[in-house]
Amino acid sequence: MFIGQCSGYVLRVVYFILIARALGVVEYGAVAAAFAFVSLGAQYSRLGSGMVLLRYVSADRPQFSVYWGNVLATTLAASGIITLVFTLVAPHILDAKSVGLVAFTAAASCVFEQITISTTQVFQAFQRMGFTAGLNLLTSLFRTIAAAGLLLTVHHATAKEWVILSMIVSALAAAIGVTAVTVCFGRPTLDLKVFQSRAGEGIEYAFAASTNSAYDDLDKTMLSHFGMTAAVGIYAMAYRVIEMATVPITSIQLAVEPRQFALGEEGVLESAALGKRLLSKSVLLSLATAAILFAAAPVLPLLVGKNFSESVSALRWLCLIPLFRSVHHLTGSVLTCSGKQRLRTANQLATAAFNFLLNLWMIPRFGWVGAAWASLLSDGALGLMNWLTLRHVLRKKISRDLAATAPSLAPPVISIVIPYFNQEMYLRHTVNSVKALSYPHVEVIVVDDGSTVSAASVLEGIDSVQIVRTANRGVSAARNLGAKLSSGDYFIFLDADDLLESSAIEAHLKLLERSPKASMSFGATQIISATGKILVKPHVCRPRRDYLRSMLVSNPVACPGAAMISKEAFHRAGGFDERFKMAEDYLLFLRIAAREQIVRHAHCVISYRSHPAGVSQDKAAMLASTLTALDLVKSDLSAEDQKYLQHARWRWRHEYEENKGLRFACKRFYCKLHAMMTVPVSAYFGRE
Repeated sequence: MFIGQCSGYVLRVVYFILIARALGVVEYGAVAAAFAFVSLGAQYSRLGSGMVLLRYVSADRPQFSVYWGNVLATTLAASGIITLVFTLVAPHILDAKSVGLVAFTAAASCVFEQITISTTQVFQAFQRMGFTAGLNLLTSLFRTIAAAGLLLTVHHATAKEWVILSMIVSALAAAIGVTAVTVCFGRPTLDLKVFQSRAGEGIEYAFAASTNSAYDDLDKTMLSHFGMTAAVGIYAMAYRVIEMATVPITSIQLAVEPRQFALGEEGVLESAALGKRLLSKSVLLSLATAAILFAAAPVLPLLVGKNFSESVSALRWLCLIPLFRSVHHLTGSVLTCSGKQRLRTANQLATAAFNFLLNLWMIPRFGWVGAAWASLLSDGALGLMNWLTLRHVLRKKISRDLAATAPSLAPPVISIVIPYFNQEMYLRHTVNSVKALSYPHVEVIVVDDGSTVSAASVLEGIDSVQIVRTANRGVSAARNLGAKLSSGDYFIFLDADDLLESSAIEAHLKLLERSPKASMSFGATQIISATGKILVKPHVCRPRRDYLRSMLVSNPVACPGAAMISKEAFHRAGGFDERFKMAEDYLLFLRIAAREQIVRHAHCVISYRSHPAGVSQDKAAMLASTLTALDLVKSDLSAEDQKYLQHARWRWRHEYEENKGLRFACKRFYCKLHAMMTVPVSAYFGRE
C-alpha cells in the first residue's frame, strides 16, 4: 500500500504542476471551488455501500457477489440524484465562473470516482493490496497523462476544458476497475435483502465520511462564495500538497483496515492495541513530514508558476495538519472497526459545525489565512475528541470486563510438577528452589517414578510437598500423572535437577495478564553445571511474528521448566505423549503452538543443569525423537505450515550434525539469517 500510495503521490505532484501551469491561478481556483463544492456530498453517492462490503466481505468472502451488486446499484442510483441536486443548487452557492463546471465535476467525482474507489475496496477486502494500490494509482496516472496532453496541445487551457477531460479519464478508470473485479472475483448479484438490511449501516458510514471531509472542502467553497477566486487557487494549491503529504499515513490505515475490522469483531481492546502500535509510528512520520513541508515550501512556485507565490505561506501555515490527521484517522479507525461508528460520526459532525462557524467568522476578515487557521483548529480538535472518546470507550470496556470477572479474581494457583527418577543428589535443591518462590499460591507435586532412592526419604523434613510413588513408566507418564492430581490453574513441569528462579511465576503472570488470550508463557534459561556454576548466561529469545514456525525449526522454550501452561491448553494438546522418552516437551509445545497463542518475556526463570547423565546428551536419539515429533504434529498444522516442515527437518538435522567444517558454518549462518526474518524489526532496537 505504501509503494502504491507513494507512486500515486509522485503522479499527483506531476499532475498538479502540469494543471497549475496549464490553467493559472484564477482558472485553477474555479476548478478547485467546483471540486470542493461537489465533494461536500460526494460521499453520499454510494451511501456507504463500499465500507459495508469491506466490513462483511473481509470476514466472509463468499458473500462478495451480493455486496458488490449492492455497491453498483446503490452508486448508480444515488450518484445520479446527487449530480442533479448539485447542478441545481450551485448557482446559489458558487461564483459564476465555477457554476458552469459543476455538472461535469459531479459526474467525475460522484459517479466514476466512487465506482473506482469501490473497486479498490473489493481488492482490499480480499487483502490483495497490490491491486488496491494499482487501482488507486490508475486515476492519477490517467489524469497526469491528460494534464500533460492538455498543456502540450493547448498551453493555456480553460477550467471547462479541464473538467470535461477529467470526467472522461475518470470514466475510463472506473471501467477498468469494474473489469478487473469481474475477472478476478466474478459478476455482481443484485439482492434487495442486502440493501434493506445494510442500508442504515451504510448511511452511517456515508454520513461519517461526509462529516470527516466536510471541513476540508467548506473553506474552499466559502472562499468562492465570498468572491475570492484567486484566494481559492492559492489556498487550494497548498492544501493539495498537504493532502499528498498525508499519503504515507493513509497507506498505513488502508493496509490494516481489513485486519482491524477482524480484530474489532473480537472487541475494542484488540483493535485499540493495533491502533496504538501504528499511532506511535505515524506520529513520528507526520512530524518528519511537517518539517520537510515547512523547509521545502519555497520550491512550490518554481514548480507550479510564480503566480502561486503566496501558496508558500499557506503551505507553512498548514504543515502541521498531517500530524493532527495521523491522530484522528487512526483513533477514528479503531472506533469504526470496533462498532463505535456513531461516536466517531458525532465527533466529526461537531468538528464540521465548528469549522463552518470559524470560516464564517474568519474568512471575511482574513481571507485564506482565516481558512488555514480554521483547518488547523478543526483537525486538532477532531484528533483530541477522537482520542478522548477512545479512552472513554476503553475504560468502560475494561470496567465491564473486571465486573464480569470479579468472582474469579482470586490469585491463580500454580501447580509445579516434578518427575523424579534416581536424581537424589539434585532433588532437594530443586524443591528448595520452589519453596523459595516469592509467589505464595503454589502446590508442589513430586512424582517418584520408581526410583531406587525414594523421593520421600530425600525430601524428609520439607513440608507441603505432595509425593506420589509409582512404578517406573517414564518421564511423560510421570508428568501426566502429576497434572491429573493437581488442582492449579497453570502448570510448570520442572525437571528434578533444575532450579526455578524466585520471581519466575510473577514474570509469567504479569505477561499473561497483558495477553489475556495467551495460554502459555515462557522466559529465558541459563545453563549451570552439576555443581551449580553458571556455564551459559540467560539466553533471551527475541519476540517472533509467528511462534509456531519459529518452534518448528528450533525450541525457543529450551526446557520444560521455562514455560508456564494453562491447565485447559495442556489438556487440549493431549498432555505429554507417553511413548516419548526425550523431546516429549518439544512435541507438547508444538501442539500448543498450533492451537493456542504463545507469549514470551526476557526474565530468566530457570537454571537448567547440564551434566553427563542428562538424556539430551544422546544427539542421535534426540534427532530421531525430534523428527518423529514433527511427523506427529503435521495433522495439527495448516496446509501452509505443513509446507514449512521440510525446512524444519533440514534445520534439525543440521542442529545435531557432528561435522564442524566449512559446510557446517555456512549452514549455521543460513539458519541464523532465516531465523532473523521471523523477528519484528523493532525488536532489534530494544522494542518488544
